[in-house]
Amino acid sequence: GIEAVVAGMMAHGLNARVQVEGCAALRNLATTENMTAIAKAGGIEAVVAGMIAHGSDVEVQEAGCLALGNLAWNDENNSAIVRAG
Repeated sequence: GIEAVVAGMMAHGLNARVQVEGCAALRNLATTENMTAIAKAGGIEAVVAGMIAHGSDVEVQEAGCLALGNLAWNDENNSAIVRAG
C-alpha cells in the first residue's frame, strides 16, 4: 500500500528507477480517498526528496511533478507541498 511505496522510496533514495516508479504509484493512488493518507505517510516529502536527489533526471522530475499535481487537488496537501520544497 501507500506506506510500502513511501518506505521503498525513502530506503532507495539514490535509485532513480525506484523514485520514478514510486512517484507513478503515488500518482495513481492519489484518489480523493487516499490523498490525506499519502500526505500522512510522508508521500509528499518522499516525492520531493526524490526530485531533489535526482535533479538532472528528466524522468524523475516528470514523475514527481505528475504525482505532486495529483496530490495538490487536496487543499491541505497544497500547503504541505509548499513546505516540502
